[in-house]
Amino acid sequence: MFKSYFFLGIISAAASIAACLIYTEIYFDMLVDFSEGAGRTKIITTCIAVAMTATILSSIMRKLIPSARISDFVMSLLLSLASIGAVFYVLGAEDPIFKNEDVSIMADYFKGFIMPMLFFPALTWFTFKPLIVKL
Repeated sequence: MFKSYFFLGIISAAASIAACLIYTEIYFDMLVDFSEGAGRTKIITTCIAVAMTATILSSIMRKLIPSARISDFVMSLLLSLASIGAVFYVLGAEDPIFKNEDVSIMADYFKGFIMPMLFFPALTWFTFKPLIVKL
């Protein structure tokens, strides 16, 4: 069982990294480059951390809760709550100070830029899970 969750974690991490990087490139072309506040390294690290944490927690849930449906529900609930919690964390965080003058003018848009990406790891997990993990 861990093997399928591990594979799901790898696929989910890769897909969420790709989605985040494509999103940042599109945002850069349309508005501004926020890479000072949300660079590639931070994005990649966060996506991998969320996917691997979900992998470990899913395996633990499957061992602790005998019903596969209930353990998957609990894991999905935790992943959803973590994404929503991340939104409130970002809203409460201080705005980054940008060195680039053009970017600092647009600093008010930074949190709005970050928020959709907070959901990408969970969305890719939910998207690929039915294809990879059997109940």
